[in-house]
Amino acid sequence: MNLFENISEKKLKETVPTLRLNNPAHPAQQQLRQVTKIIDQNVQVEVVGDHTVTKISAPAEDLMTALKNLDEAITLCPNDMDLLVVKATILNVSAQFKSAEEMLDLVLSQDPDHFEAKMWKNYWETWSDALRYPKWDEQSSSLHPVMATHLNIGHHVQIVRDGMQKTLAIVTGVQGPPFDKRTQVKVDWVLSKTPYGPLVAYYPKVIEPSGEPSIMEAFLPIFQPQFNQVSPLEGYFLIQQLAFTPYFFLTLTSGNDVLLNRKIFPGEKTISKIRDITSELVSSRSYLPQHQFQSAMQWHMNNFDMSQLTFE
Repeated sequence: MNLFENISEKKLKETVPTLRLNNPAHPAQQQLRQVTKIIDQNVQVEVVGDHTVTKISAPAEDLMTALKNLDEAITLCPNDMDLLVVKATILNVSAQFKSAEEMLDLVLSQDPDHFEAKMWKNYWETWSDALRYPKWDEQSSSLHPVMATHLNIGHHVQIVRDGMQKTLAIVTGVQGPPFDKRTQVKVDWVLSKTPYGPLVAYYPKVIEPSGEPSIMEAFLPIFQPQFNQVSPLEGYFLIQQLAFTPYFFLTLTSGNDVLLNRKIFPGEKTISKIRDITSELVSSRSYLPQHQFQSAMQWHMNNFDMSQLTFE
């Protein structure tokens, strides 16, 4: 390994816990941009009836170009398992299903706890890769139709595609004029062990240049997953996704108009808290019965001391 590779791996190791593939210093950023461009041009995620449908129209030569770029990226960063998962994704949409699964096996042989690879391998028929979710970035000014559909049925914590990886978007409708660039946003997360079962409370804090900060309160229920029909959109898996890719978007909307859309990079203490919450939920195997969700929320609102919140 030459000196450049040593430096690149060191930089990657320092920032991968938060940004993963979207680290601007990622040694394979050029190759990843090329792959993302191909996907952006050829993948559409739409709402059809009651379902979300992914339409992929990439010519075979474009998919081959994407795979070539990924092979170059993997040569640069052979220890980056996320790149292998992206390659599995492209192989999968190229109908090379066996090769895609073998790529996941390779990831798990080196990193058995890699969240995305493990879930996709274990639930091959129902797990959804990054291409099945709407493309989202900080420049988006109108809510994606898929995101709007989820928001209309009360799904505020959603999965979006940022480049070639999944991350979360917290989407909330608000009233008022658009926020300006000086507006600051922070979020704190709390595991609430209610008598009815666990839920995760989260608190977006909006700090405007003038006036008092506003704090919103919302909840992510931890229902028992349907392991025979696993969905990445269940709260139990959404919090694990957040621990795996611990940055997210906070998107405030009025109708379909985006008033504020920020990529939030939690501090070290917040990331540690998110991962502790996830570890406790996974190890305890404690779930919230669906019919008790309203009671659990009310209990938390009646008993939680807001002064315990820490906004890093």
